[in-house]
Amino acid sequence: MKLFLDTEFTNLISGNKLISIALVDENEEWFYAELTDTYDLKDCSEFVKSFVLPFLRGGKFNMSSYECALKLSNWIEDRGPGCILACDNPGWDMPHLRNLLNDCWPENLHKNQYHPVYVPSHIQEDLVLEFNYDIHNALDDALVMKKATDLQKILKF
Repeated sequence: MKLFLDTEFTNLISGNKLISIALVDENEEWFYAELTDTYDLKDCSEFVKSFVLPFLRGGKFNMSSYECALKLSNWIEDRGPGCILACDNPGWDMPHLRNLLNDCWPENLHKNQYHPVYVPSHIQEDLVLEFNYDIHNALDDALVMKKATDLQKILKF
């Protein structure tokens, strides 16, 4: 089962800090969390302050990194055997997931393999408009990747 991964983080420099994480499975069941103990506002770039933080959902999605790691690991285990990540930005997203799940990596998730995802900008724009998604929200971005992958199978682009 492919698990579409997206993260949001404090800036585009090495050592950035995780803000939120989402995984969406092939059935569009999802896990989404916003971390409460991994970053401070001062860590965030101006871009993140303007275009990421306003789209966080808060409430039941807020959790510590420890709570997130346990819940996410269990969620992945519940997907069954043979899970593999799919992402459009593995250089940023995969290290955050590895760091988060370091002590509780699910046995059913390939650790060093992933499916690359490419979403053409016009497809992304169409999906964002059709489903009223927020760009730079980890859950919405992961849903866009999943839906775009489905479209690619149908339209063969």
